[in-house]
Amino acid sequence: MITTTPLVLLLLSAGALGQSCVGRCGVNDGVSSCQCNSVCSNFGDCCGDYEAVCLSCKDRCGESYLHSKPCQCNDKCGSYSNCCKDYDEVCGGGGQGVTDDDLHTITEEMFTADVNSVYDQLTLDYQGKGNSGDLAPGPLFVSVPESALSGPTIAPLMKVQDNYIPSVSQAEEQDATEIAEQNAFLDAIMNTEVMKLAETFLHSKNLLTGSLRDKLDEMWFTLYKRKHDQSSSGFEHVFVGEQDGDVSGFHNWVNFQKEEAEGDLNYFSWMDSKKLGTKGELLMNRYNWEGHMKNIGSMFIGTSPELEMATYTVCFLARPNSLCPVQMSNEQFHVQTWTIFGNLVGSAYPDIP
Repeated sequence: MITTTPLVLLLLSAGALGQSCVGRCGVNDGVSSCQCNSVCSNFGDCCGDYEAVCLSCKDRCGESYLHSKPCQCNDKCGSYSNCCKDYDEVCGGGGQGVTDDDLHTITEEMFTADVNSVYDQLTLDYQGKGNSGDLAPGPLFVSVPESALSGPTIAPLMKVQDNYIPSVSQAEEQDATEIAEQNAFLDAIMNTEVMKLAETFLHSKNLLTGSLRDKLDEMWFTLYKRKHDQSSSGFEHVFVGEQDGDVSGFHNWVNFQKEEAEGDLNYFSWMDSKKLGTKGELLMNRYNWEGHMKNIGSMFIGTSPELEMATYTVCFLARPNSLCPVQMSNEQFHVQTWTIFGNLVGSAYPDIP
């Protein structure tokens, strides 16, 4: 039996390609036969899905101000009288009911549920501590057994990480194989208790109205422009890393150890760390990646990709563009997230106090 998602139904009802408002809200389009801007109702030429796509808060609660949308879905929209009509019904306050205690509780629960942590399999050598010069003659990751990289979510993560070009000046091109690998990764992490906890929490706080998988696909994997059209995405920035003179992003230990093992990354020193019991660690460090410096970087170590992505996603939706309180193994710290183009991940990383 073939099932059809609500978005597909919207596209079908809107007719041929280009006649839907998906991706066109607020745009003055002189080519298409129907419009998706604030004046289309005056001229009677709105696309059939204009109200459902452009005038709803579905999956937009807590979203930063987005000038292309005719109405907004954040806690400031009431002050500016530009809330979407369903803001109160869908958002229930736009996530403002999420307390620090709520965030401490859900992140602790997700950490406890992380059965794919491999921290206890890793051997690290921190070497010199400082913020100048190369203080580490050897690598950070001394030993990473194959078993640590062959787990049900780390293995598919590595396949997706291999699909990106680090330079922000080069456009990304995705073929069918790469899209299949991306979907396999999303399927793998959505099958974990960590992501199920995150989805339940986000629904309970009115921060998510549809499926979390669809939201992850949108906010993490949508390609956007940094210096070149479609040269970046939230996933590439955080879980792979980018090069723009210096290193930008690169907050994932799995790709760090891979690049180090291949001789493309030279670890310089560490500056701070925080142990998360026996299942993980936070590390602030410095390194050179293919001739590009990262003078201050931070990442989780040994944790699963689902825990990292779930934590970043909860914080992105609950506390966008700000420090988000997190607790793991009774250790409290913050995660910083940044939005780009309103609803896409610009960056996300742990902040070590």
